[in-house]
Amino acid sequence: MQTEIDSAANFWLRFVQDNQLSSDKKEALRQSLISVLHERYTGHWHPEQTNVGSGYRSLSNWRKLDTVFVEAAHQANVPVEVLEKSFPRDIILWCDPYNVTYRVGDHGTVYTVYEDKRGMLESVKKSMAERVSKSNGDFVISAYTTPVVIRSADGVEISRRGGNGSSPQESPTKGAAEFRRANAMSPLRQVTTYRDQGAANAGS
Repeated sequence: MQTEIDSAANFWLRFVQDNQLSSDKKEALRQSLISVLHERYTGHWHPEQTNVGSGYRSLSNWRKLDTVFVEAAHQANVPVEVLEKSFPRDIILWCDPYNVTYRVGDHGTVYTVYEDKRGMLESVKKSMAERVSKSNGDFVISAYTTPVVIRSADGVEISRRGGNGSSPQESPTKGAAEFRRANAMSPLRQVTTYRDQGAANAGS
């Protein structure tokens, strides 16, 4: 979260000209903005679901100066009017896990300020694993990273995937199917068994 907040603070402070604030005041404002953003985002930062809370974390000077900027200015003893005049009114910035972007205007292009592609990829992997875990009632995924152990609902291990140097394993779906076939009798087999038992009883 710290890297994303630093990127967001630096983005906004670049609009403040040197003739408007001294370098010391500008740095004080930057540190105050970082502190306020950290407090605001705590509890609203979801690396596994990066879009959750994105609107809450957005920053703009669209109709009026965002309260985050006002609070940061007060803490740094900087006149709010300086920010109102410096910050453009047609820009909105989103500060999300692994990704900081901004857009100019209502229908403008979205530009990237900061991006952690590796973090975003891991986030997608975790999100997909959670979807599989929730959508398939037969299995529980007990680890997001390799090795992944897939167990049936009653805790019996079906398949073990991943791990460095491990040999390829059969697919979880195939393993689950064989597990069910080995541990559950189909209705047709049940009827056949009942008939065989009835015939045996009649002959005895």
